[in-house]
Amino acid sequence: MTEVTSIDAWLDKLPEDRRQEATALADQVRASRPGLDEAVKWGRLTFTADDNWHHWLCAVAATKRAVNLTFHKGVLLDDPAGLLEGSGQYIRTVPYARATAEPDAVAALITQAVSRQTEMLDEKD
Repeated sequence: MTEVTSIDAWLDKLPEDRRQEATALADQVRASRPGLDEAVKWGRLTFTADDNWHHWLCAVAATKRAVNLTFHKGVLLDDPAGLLEGSGQYIRTVPYARATAEPDAVAALITQAVSRQTEMLDEKD
């Protein structure tokens, strides 16, 4: 389900170049996995499956200087292309240029994110 008004309003607030990049990344997510739920949450265009916002999958995050695709549980994903960046407990990002240059690798990350949506790190580590 798409909250068009909120998404359009979010996009309209972005500078033109960032809006084009954010739209391209969002379209890439939609093409990779049709039917995901999407809404503007936490200041980002966020995607999830089965309306499970607690375990969101990924988000298009935009600032004045950059647009990234952020994976909520990126640390859990296999990334043979080496796209994921970051050192937080869970979140990893893929910069716009890398994401658009390697759509198949991003699609594989999105597929994994869906299959591992509710997984957590082993707290014993």
